Amino acid sequence: MREPTLDEIIVARDECARIIARFGDQYLPIFERLENEIEKREKDGALFRRALKIATQNATQSATQIRIPFNSHLK
Repeated sequence: MREPTLDEIIVARDECARIIARFGDQYLPIFERLENEIEKREKDGALFRRALKIATQNATQSATQIRIPFNSHLK
């Protein structure tokens, strides 16, 4: 089974919010889990982009090339 994308988790969180509005707060733990996963992935993505920026700056300064792997699950 594949891991859901960030966009899919956001859609699930939004749907969970609608369910909570309609049926009550017993679904809040699911909402919280989805919120935490979104925050974690956004933080990880920001850290990854920051690392790439630093690596690119360092490579430019030292006139070397760095191969940057494509990582589609981080946005």
